[in-house]
Amino acid sequence: MDADVVVVGSGVSGVLVARALLRAGRHVTMVERGGRKSHARQLADGAHATGAPGAQPSHEVAPGSPDYPWATVFGVGGATLHWDGVALRFVESDLRMRSRYGVMRDWPIAYDELLPHVEEAERLLGVAGAPGGDLPPHPYSPVDEAIRPLLAPFRPLGQARPTRRVGDRPPCCGSAVCELCPVDSRFTVLNTFGDVLEHPRLRLLTDVAAERVLLDPARRRARGVRCVRAGGEGFDVAAPAVVLAASGFENPAILLRSGLDRPGTGQFLFDHAHRTLRVRVRRPIGAGIGSSQSTGLSDAFRDGPFRARRGAGVVSAYNPGVPLPGLVTDALLRGRRGGRLRREVLDERDRTIVLDVLLEDVPRAERRVTLSPGKDAMGLPRPRVAYPGPGRYEQAGWRWIRDEVERRLAPLGVVAVRADPGPAGGHLLGTCHMGDGGVVDADLRHHDVEGLHVTGGSAFPTYTPAHPTLTVAALALRLGAHLARS
Repeated sequence: MDADVVVVGSGVSGVLVARALLRAGRHVTMVERGGRKSHARQLADGAHATGAPGAQPSHEVAPGSPDYPWATVFGVGGATLHWDGVALRFVESDLRMRSRYGVMRDWPIAYDELLPHVEEAERLLGVAGAPGGDLPPHPYSPVDEAIRPLLAPFRPLGQARPTRRVGDRPPCCGSAVCELCPVDSRFTVLNTFGDVLEHPRLRLLTDVAAERVLLDPARRRARGVRCVRAGGEGFDVAAPAVVLAASGFENPAILLRSGLDRPGTGQFLFDHAHRTLRVRVRRPIGAGIGSSQSTGLSDAFRDGPFRARRGAGVVSAYNPGVPLPGLVTDALLRGRRGGRLRREVLDERDRTIVLDVLLEDVPRAERRVTLSPGKDAMGLPRPRVAYPGPGRYEQAGWRWIRDEVERRLAPLGVVAVRADPGPAGGHLLGTCHMGDGGVVDADLRHHDVEGLHVTGGSAFPTYTPAHPTLTVAALALRLGAHLARS
């Protein structure tokens, strides 16, 4: 055997599983489709990924499906290279939607069972504002202070942008350029788990794609991974255990290329729908000030019996406010110049609250990943993505939240409310969901193949309105502990 375990993917899931295995004395081979690029080089290039073939987006849009701005990065560090750092806990109801509200599915894991791993993930990722954590929260911004009594319950935003030094990571600089942090404060695999990547029992293969899982003749047990380099050179990595810790596109694509197509494989894809509300009010509220891009969170629409009928949402203020270039352009088009232009632009920004709203939806089988006859840069069939627009459950939640925000903020003197699409494409969830009728069981083991596990957001049975990374990390810690004991 070449290793005790092959881990596909070097994002937070893959690295946390590998970390547990290495601590248990195992030999691990990690397969990463992209390359390794230092933070300094990312800043110099203004890009997260290398220019190698494997680092390019691999998916295509299914015929007849609307296009969607999926944001994928292949490279050592995975999605931690470009995430914005928000790290929220799920609530207990999120794992019991069927039992409590009669919709969606229950998770096969109890909340209390997952919670210790969530707490460990908060510590490892350096989450500021975690309940009972060591890092104090970011202070509320002036906008937070204005809206929090009106959008209560309101609390500090949990975020892996630390308020003081954590290891080699300095405190958050407050630049609000979080997806490519200028000071390398926001958590990434590269700035936190270099010891894992350099471990003598870890073999890290970069610019190498996982084609399929190798199976025994009965197709009941994993035997390793068939890999391919750009140009078509193929080779096998033999191991008695395989962990797929790639994305919500790549995990199902690898299973499908392996002939493992049990029901649910590739189905129920989800990305959180972001919406932005611009609420113009009569008095200045201090937009453009804050120690991070967002510092507070409203739980006013987070949970309750309403979820039987409509989706929940989380709401946070975007501290930088309305982007100035757009305001300047609008003022120029109105004929403003000189001092009047400056006064109007700054007044508009200072009286406009920008809210980011994250929404949930029910799992939908027609949102799915299949295999294309077309090939990607590594010569493999591309993941073909079908992603129809939002359903009635999500839309009902959005209408309710939009109307309630306007009503609740009325004491500030609401003049106008504008709704826009927000950033999207970063959360690839649900395509290998756990559960008795899913792709993997409660321990993330594939139902049909011994020695094969699938982790990451693709294992989520439901999605919740909360950002997924903290729970992704918790599932990986739980799986790593399970495999280390095996």
